[in-house]
This record gives sequence, C-alpha cells and structure tokens, in this order.
Amino acid sequence: MSLMWVSLALVLSGILILVASLIPTRRIYRDHAQQPQVMGWYSLFVLIGLFITGYTAYALSLLKQSVSMMEFVLALLLFGGSCFVVLVTRLSLLSIHEVKRIAALERHHALHDELTNLPNRTLLYERLKHVLGYAQQKQRPMVVMIMDLNQFKEVNDTLGHHSGDRLLQQVAPRLKQALRESDTVARLGGDEFAIVLPDTDTTGALPVCSKIVNAMEKPFAIEGHSLKVTASIGIACFPADGDDADSLLQKADVAMYVAKKDNSGFAVYDPERDLHSLNRLMMIGQLHEAIKNNDLVLHYQPIVKLKTNQVWGCEALVRWQHPELGLLDPSEFIPIAEQSGMVKDLTRWVIDSAMHQFKTVTYHDAALCLSINLSVKDIQDAGFVDKLKLLLLKHGMSEKQLRLEITESSMMTDSRRAHEVIGQLHALGVELAIDDFGTGFSSLSYLKQLPAKSIKIDKTFVYDMIEDENDAVIVRSTIDLAHNMGRHVVAEGVENRDTLEILEILGCDYIQGNYISKPMDMDDLNEWIMKRYGIRAEEVRYVTA
Repeated sequence: MSLMWVSLALVLSGILILVASLIPTRRIYRDHAQQPQVMGWYSLFVLIGLFITGYTAYALSLLKQSVSMMEFVLALLLFGGSCFVVLVTRLSLLSIHEVKRIAALERHHALHDELTNLPNRTLLYERLKHVLGYAQQKQRPMVVMIMDLNQFKEVNDTLGHHSGDRLLQQVAPRLKQALRESDTVARLGGDEFAIVLPDTDTTGALPVCSKIVNAMEKPFAIEGHSLKVTASIGIACFPADGDDADSLLQKADVAMYVAKKDNSGFAVYDPERDLHSLNRLMMIGQLHEAIKNNDLVLHYQPIVKLKTNQVWGCEALVRWQHPELGLLDPSEFIPIAEQSGMVKDLTRWVIDSAMHQFKTVTYHDAALCLSINLSVKDIQDAGFVDKLKLLLLKHGMSEKQLRLEITESSMMTDSRRAHEVIGQLHALGVELAIDDFGTGFSSLSYLKQLPAKSIKIDKTFVYDMIEDENDAVIVRSTIDLAHNMGRHVVAEGVENRDTLEILEILGCDYIQGNYISKPMDMDDLNEWIMKRYGIRAEEVRYVTA
C-alpha cells in the first residue's frame, strides 16, 4: 500500500513539474513567433501537454490495492523525465535571455559613445530620421544644434588627453540636465556634440542654447584644476534650413563656426553667411595640405640698426600661394590656422623652412639674425622648446642667431604656462622680443615680467607719428621706457624718410618697414644685402643648404 502512495506521489509531482515547464516553453515560442525555430518550441509545448495527459492516465492506473516494483520504477523514471524537461526549458529560457542581454549590450556599445555614454553618430541619425519623419507627417518644426568647446584643445595640450576625457565626461551630464526627456544629445567625436529638439522652432531653441551656455560656464574640477571652458552652438531648423538629416547637420555646423568666430555663444543659421563659412571650411583643408606639401612661401623683411645703418637681420613672414586666390597675406589665413588648431604645425613649418633658407644668406656679417613670430598656441605648448632644440640642431643654427617675437595678448590666456615656456626659451639662449607693444592691456606689467631683450613698437603708432601728436608721444614714451629698463626698441612700419629721422632723434635702436625694404624672398634678400654693402657676388661666402 505504501509503495502505491509513493509511486502516485512521484507521478503527481512529475505532472506539476511538467505544468511548470509549460510556462518557459510558451514564453520562448511566443517571444520568437517571427523566427524559424518557433515551430520546434511549439512542438515541444504540445509534447509536454501530451506527457501531462499520459502521466495523468498512469496516475489513475496506480489507484489499486497493490503496486509492483516495476510500476514503482516506472513512476520514478517518469518523475526523473519531468525534472529533465523542466531543467531543459528553464536553462533554455535563461540562455535566450542572456543572449538577448549580450545583444542589447553590444547594440548599446555600437550606438553609444564609450567615454560619455551618450548616443553616437549612428544612433543620432536613427533618432534624427525618426523625429524628421514625425515632423514631416505632422507638419511640425524641429531643431538640430551642433556644439563644441572653445578651449578643449588647450586642455588636451596643457593637461593631457586624460584630463580632456574627464572634461567631456563632466560636460555630458550638464548637457542632459539642460534638455528635456524627449530631446537627444549625442557626441559626434572629439569635443563636438549634436542636439535634436523635437517639436521646437528657432524661438524655442534660443532659451535652450542660453541654458547650455550658462551650464558650460561653471568651472569644471579636473584633477585639482578649476577649468573654465565656453561653448559655441549652431542652430538649424526644419523645414526652413533643410528637410534631411545631412543638410540640417551641415547647416548647424556652419552656424556653429559663425558663433565661434563672433564669440557669441550661439548663432542661428544664416544663408548669407553660409558661403563665407563653407569657404572657410574648405580653406582649412587646403591650408592643411599646403603645410603638408610645402606650398607656403617665406618672405623676409630686413631690420636695420639705425645708428650704424648696418643690417641686424630679417623677419620671416609667411605667405600662402593659393592655387585660386593667389598670394595671400598672413592676415587672410593665420586666424584660420589659429581657430582650427593648425597654427602650431604652421609655426613649425615656418621655423624649419626659415632656418633652412637662412643658411644661404651671406655671412659677411656674423651678427645677422633671424626673427620669427610665435602664436599664443606656441608659447602654451609644453613641448615647443624641445621641438625648437631639435630644429636648431638639425640646421646647425646657434640660439643667438634666433629672435622669437611674442605678442602681449598671447600671455593673457594662460600666463603660468606661457611664463614657463618663455623661461625655458630664455634659458636656452634665444633672444625674445615683445611684438606689437602698446596694443595690449598690460604692457607695463609684462614688460617688467618678461625676460625680453627688445620690444617692437606696433606699426599703427609709427605710421601716423608725423601727423598725429598722440602717436608721436606714445612712440617717444615707449622708447624712453624701454631704454630705462635696459631694452632695445624696434620700430616697424617705417614708410618714409621723415619717420626714420624722427625715430633717429628719439633714439630708436632698430627700424623695419617698406622704406628700408619690402618683404622679399631669400634670393632677393641676398642680392639686397650685397648691393647695400657693395659686395660683389664672387666675394660672397655662402653657407649652402
């Protein structure tokens, strides 16, 4: 009798277990209804139902006075079979869920930026097309914005890429906090972000931009440093500025460059400024190729010692022989190089090429020196001095033959870093000069702090000093101040004899300008020097390149 109850309990337990296995089996074939393997799981579901029926029939057959050992063993086997079935179905469900989890994780990684966990360019396009479809269907506006950080490259160059990554990780949550749940913010790469505002027009986008700009202005704490960065945002609106993802992103990018140039924080796309901005973007690529392919040109303007009329040296001035626009002055492409981050490459090219060409200058005067301008990016580059040492070594040039000109404004962005680099240059033995003196806001302060041997009076004061008494007073005061502090003075922009004579009376040390000579290439410079000193070509000793 006891054997019967044990056998019956085993079979009934097996029935309950089989019923339990129906749940994961049904969930699997329901979730995979559109996949080919669904029929296999449906067949298993039906088989388990048949098993339950068979188990039930066998359980009824056991309700008798005696159960044989064979019947008990069969009941035991049926119980074990039900356990196997539920184990297989449960593990299959867990495996499928794990595969789904991994697939979802891989999709997340494929569609999100690893550093900030924001949507990447691929997911941005997916969401942008979805929002565009809705906007087109419902005839509703939408806005696309492009944003980048104005000082990001300086952070990378000064503190390293790790600090730049930390900065981006802090930017992401600030952007998300400034937006609605329905908005999308994505990282396109580097420090560039894209924002999609559904059901919003230009008027509605402006307060969002203000909110973002204000959020970015709060200092970022990065490894013990308090960093302040600003943002530039470009705004393009559907349908006014485009009806597809690519055109809207392009127009927003153009507007962003306008905002960056105007230092306005944000700007709405303006068709009238598009051509200029697109030309600027094209010129960035062309300038990069020009530097790479040595398509730039160096001209040299002599600098003369006023008392002796001897040539002190010359200043290297870069020009761009543009294939379509002709010979471009620095004012037409240096700002592009600075804003695009290419100015350090440009400076390196100028120094390298000028040193190479300077070896062909006549060495009848051992005191001839080469003067080269540095940008703000150069004197904030911790590796600049090492690069300069390598170039001096490469061309066999003495440090004493080189004078580097630094503007006052270049000291104001990161004076600590600039002072470190300038201190290293001074220790190297390179002569330093303050260029465009008088145009900055802290002339006296920087003249006192910098180890500069000379200063250059900005040509705007020299041009009109004959006719403008105020300019003459500024020039005279600058010369007296510099001499009292043990500095030499170079006056640039000398255009006529009268200006030269006044500068001579005032005690100016060196002069430079078109009255002495216009900028010229190295061959013409050699010829000019020979004529000035009455040297015949066969008497000239060249240092060959």
